[in-house]
Amino acid sequence: MIPLLALLLLAAPAAAQRVVQSINSNWLFRKDSLALNPSQVVAAAGWMPISLPHTWNATDVLDDEPGYYRGGGWYRKTLFVPAGWQRRAVYLRFEGANQEAEVYVNGQLAGRHAGGYTAFSVPISKLLVFSNNAPTTAEVVVKLTNRYNPAIPPLTADFTFYGGIYRDAYVVAAEPVHFDLSNYASSGVFVTTPAVSAEAASVAVRGALANESASSRQLLVRTQLLDHAGRVVARQQSRLTLRAGERREFRQALPALRRPHLWAPGDPYLYQAVSQVVDARQNTVLDEVRNPVGLRWFRFEAATGFFLNSERAAAQAHWHQPAPGLPQPGQRPARCPGRARRAAT
Repeated sequence: MIPLLALLLLAAPAAAQRVVQSINSNWLFRKDSLALNPSQVVAAAGWMPISLPHTWNATDVLDDEPGYYRGGGWYRKTLFVPAGWQRRAVYLRFEGANQEAEVYVNGQLAGRHAGGYTAFSVPISKLLVFSNNAPTTAEVVVKLTNRYNPAIPPLTADFTFYGGIYRDAYVVAAEPVHFDLSNYASSGVFVTTPAVSAEAASVAVRGALANESASSRQLLVRTQLLDHAGRVVARQQSRLTLRAGERREFRQALPALRRPHLWAPGDPYLYQAVSQVVDARQNTVLDEVRNPVGLRWFRFEAATGFFLNSERAAAQAHWHQPAPGLPQPGQRPARCPGRARRAAT
């Protein structure tokens, strides 16, 4: 699997588009106190192979022991990085790690994050060590704890605060000029629908650009709204100059869409907003983000309930984060996670 990952990364496109590669496989895990530093824990024994998503509490709530483990754990993985990435902006993105994380790359701190239910990303370009134009490796170590911390909500709940990197993880590589990847681990582009009706709909786009290159760049931000068949139904363009090291926000209002095809549970129709950063001088695409867009409106009325697109509809709940090793929808756990959690408080 490790050579296969190397081939996948080496085969990634060298320019024009960002690369988002899963790094869920080939991790090592070690449950431990947090007394060791990263260099000491790497040399320690007791590592076990795992894949993400992973939690060290998967069986705690099902055994006969009261409570569940709220402490520290370590994860480590070797990344194989293609030579062409030394000229790119490279980030690690974690969709969820509960709940206090420190990420190290090649023994150096890349970033910290507090909170188990939000994604986060850390820049690692400056921590990658290349030799000429040869590929390189990077040792990633994640120090994690799900200890009780009164400064991090929620403090109590009727569920277990599972520890671990319990959602997917990715490595992201982009051109030096790109949509801002440090914006709370988002794609850097946000789409809203300020007004929607059966007659017309408005679509707005906002975000930020980052210039991590060493020179000023003249840029275009192009956004096209595509229908389900891929036809362009609206477009907008902005021009700006970004200094070296500068980050700047942008906003775009697309022309109103007449007689839009509305989204509904029985007809989940989606448009797609395609936003691009373009080098204005060379007319080359530097970065691209695609966002699905569903056009609909809703309201709640105390007497009659929930309405979607002016029609009464049923409001439904969902399982908020199923993960391997945990009870899935329709399955009843052998022991109530809420009871196990209260016993440990």
